Amino acid sequence: MKEILKITFAATLILIAIPAASAASNGTLFVGTPVELNATDLTAICRDISRDGNAAWIELEKDNDIQYSHILKQGDPIVYESDSGLLTYQIDATFHGTQTNMAKISQIDPAGIDMGALRTRPDSILLGIGERRNMSDGTEIVHRMMGVNGDKALIELVGDGMGQYSHILKEGDPIVYKNDSDEWVTYRIDAIFRGIEHDLIELSPVDPSVIDFDYVQELADNFILDVGAEKDIGSGITLRCTGIDLLDGTAWIELSKNGTVQYSHILKEGECATYEYSGMLHACEVHRVFTGVGGNLVEFSPVKVSEIDAASIPDRSEYVMVGLGVPVELSGGAELLLKQIDLGGEAVWIEIERSGHEKFEKVINMTHPSFAYRVDDTEYVYNLAAVFRGTEKSAIEISFVGSSPVAETPASDHAFTYAIPAFTAFAAIVVLGLLAVVRGRRRRHS
Repeated sequence: MKEILKITFAATLILIAIPAASAASNGTLFVGTPVELNATDLTAICRDISRDGNAAWIELEKDNDIQYSHILKQGDPIVYESDSGLLTYQIDATFHGTQTNMAKISQIDPAGIDMGALRTRPDSILLGIGERRNMSDGTEIVHRMMGVNGDKALIELVGDGMGQYSHILKEGDPIVYKNDSDEWVTYRIDAIFRGIEHDLIELSPVDPSVIDFDYVQELADNFILDVGAEKDIGSGITLRCTGIDLLDGTAWIELSKNGTVQYSHILKEGECATYEYSGMLHACEVHRVFTGVGGNLVEFSPVKVSEIDAASIPDRSEYVMVGLGVPVELSGGAELLLKQIDLGGEAVWIEIERSGHEKFEKVINMTHPSFAYRVDDTEYVYNLAAVFRGTEKSAIEISFVGSSPVAETPASDHAFTYAIPAFTAFAAIVVLGLLAVVRGRRRRHS
């Protein structure tokens, strides 16, 4: 019996390990396993699955020549003009499992596809990390680095007269430059793919009319700094990023002058570091935060003085930085301790100790950021302003909202306020009632 069980178990493992022969009919593409498409001379191959399981690299081959190669997500159509007519499939699902990686596809009616909104193009380009593509005008597009989360990539352009083009881009972002004929050349990032085996970007040429050139112009003066590197941004001010959080969206920024740190705050993408010079407010925006496969970077956008909206920039001068595990004194002599930051970087666990009072703890987050405490007859209120969970240091910033005297409870409200005595009186009535019942039973028995 044991031998039969062993043979059966071994056979089951073999069946699980080998992709089923019916994969072509049920639309399953196992990674690396070619599948002949029904009634065509094409072979479909799923080259790789993204690490988050949300995308697949699909290729169609004919006589070992690649005819179609694109990064696709669930719901995306596969459209290919074959010798026998238009071939249309759809990505039904992508799957990154512990043992198996695959994509599920099914044939669909071409009438249901909006060809005008089709993202994949025959002239699109796939670039792995470090790869470059020579364009017809002599310019090279270089995929320099991939973000660890698979949502950003560092792209550079190299060519005569190009100047410095180096940007951290997301899906949908444009790549825009002028060629030797002073004509605009425009591309778009269609997909960023952080795969199990391959890291790719897909880009395609687009019509310049769809490009927001105001946005492109805003990026003209951008610059990129490695974490720890410094840059003189004028007026004797030195800009430095001291760290990037693990969630890849927040940076710890410092501004210093003559070696003295004058500004140290946690900023998200789109927020500005500010400083004053000659009585005027200056600002530099954190455009992109980038944790890359091989380096950590921040792209900054200098903001023109005339375009600074002072009302929209919070005054961080009174913010309090609280490091993980480091007690900080607050108003009224209370002491705040940051105990933990959750893995999502949103919620934090704090402990507040007031002189002569017991400690109390609370969990707050950016959705419900307020916390308050009372010292004697005054209540103090703070807000959670920023959270930073880094590899070497973690901290939060809090802002003081205000304080107010705590009004003494009016005498007329005492009966309502004291819930415990009221409950005690009720309990006493119940106990007296039970005693009366017991006495009554004893009398009957006697």
